[in-house]
Amino acid sequence: MSERVLRRPVAALVALALPLLAAPAYGGESGPASTRAAARALAAAEHPDGSRDQTLVLRDLRAHRDELAPADRARAAALLQRPGGDRSQCFTTVCVHWFTSGSDKATRDYVDRVARVAQSVLKTYRAAGYRAPEADGTAGGNGLLDIYLSDLGTQGLYGYCDSDATPTDPGPYDAPAYCAFDNDYQEFPNHTPLENLQVTAAHELFHAVQFAYDYYEDAWFMEATATWAEDELYDDVNDNLQYLAQSPLTQPDRSMDHFENLGVRQYGDWIFFRYLTERYPDAQGGLPTLVREAWELADGAKGGPDEYSIRAVADTLAARGTTMRDAWVRFADANRRPGTSYDEGRANRYPEGRLSGRVSLTGGSRDSGWKARRVDHLAASTVRFTRAAKMRAGSLKLRLDLPPRGRGSGAIATVYRTSGRPLATQVRLDAAGDATRTLPFGQDVKYVEVTLANAGIHYTCWKRTSFSCQGRPDDDGLRFRVRAKALR
Repeated sequence: MSERVLRRPVAALVALALPLLAAPAYGGESGPASTRAAARALAAAEHPDGSRDQTLVLRDLRAHRDELAPADRARAAALLQRPGGDRSQCFTTVCVHWFTSGSDKATRDYVDRVARVAQSVLKTYRAAGYRAPEADGTAGGNGLLDIYLSDLGTQGLYGYCDSDATPTDPGPYDAPAYCAFDNDYQEFPNHTPLENLQVTAAHELFHAVQFAYDYYEDAWFMEATATWAEDELYDDVNDNLQYLAQSPLTQPDRSMDHFENLGVRQYGDWIFFRYLTERYPDAQGGLPTLVREAWELADGAKGGPDEYSIRAVADTLAARGTTMRDAWVRFADANRRPGTSYDEGRANRYPEGRLSGRVSLTGGSRDSGWKARRVDHLAASTVRFTRAAKMRAGSLKLRLDLPPRGRGSGAIATVYRTSGRPLATQVRLDAAGDATRTLPFGQDVKYVEVTLANAGIHYTCWKRTSFSCQGRPDDDGLRFRVRAKALR
């Protein structure tokens, strides 16, 4: 069935962002107990894990609220209620609501600062061609986007966005939004309060924009592109660098499109969109258009294509004359040299992707034999072949035995010399996934790396997983084999 006409059961969204906690025994004596999934959703919302924001946690609680026992439903209703405030001020595109006393207190100067930053962010997104956050009628007093200020920092939260007009099956899936920001950002010492406000506004207001396309889009895609957006708007803050420690850069063997229930890996996925937008930098309003075009394909509003996340990315790349397979293998290889592969890689000390193995070739052991790796979808593995200093050899013959090309397999061989820039060559595979390639391997070569990449994006959708389309990946655990022989 075409992704364009798939109907997504909202109940299947429960696996997207729920912490894998032991479900408390909510409900019970006076009526049916909450389902286990609904109980987990409530527990996650009541006990934030400090993973930055609650946007997707609250989304899943809303998706489960009808499965809660009556008493639990009342607790959920309190969590899903809009934050309060005893003062409000409307500006051109936003209304800010705040308290004048108590722990949630905000100063009037801070309110004005929030309004300036938020309106600047929304203006940038509008100039870049993104759909504006949808009006919510009179829910916050009028149709402007509402921003509530409260003491979120004590919970380890920067902010969140939510919707109290959520879509249901069979769609459309767009929704209005309201957002909440911390009331001073004093709790986050790595940056100034203004910088914390700026990146939070860029991130959370991008969620509000996303809701106008598809409130129920794949969670990894929502977080990865929101983190990408904050770095595009406030490049000097670099709050997103903290997530590279758990990202396709440093963990190439892990599938990119997985939403981690108790982790921040999905934030680290922003580096993939940075890679793509540096290669395809055409822009509107100061922002690269590639991410917007992917969201336009993921659009679940009335009449939208409603493609799921990675399919929308693949089709966006196809419109630029390339394929997901070629983009993925080049991305995986580039991550071995982030200092030179990314515009800010050296200045911001991007971490280097790790190797999966090293094989030493010597005069007495010129043939590596077959080296096999199991590679999951949207993951990669790199093997390094080194040469003994005194070995007499002029070239290296590579043989590749990979899964069929139609499964998304690809490979790049990179020659690292004793001086000069590395030379990367994409290996041309036949339809079966096989290839032979001969590369330089003389005294001026330090080593050769072969990056094996799996760009498979085939899924059996709606299986309540945390991958794209909540699907079961059909391209996991594929067997990649490489063999190298030093020739005189």
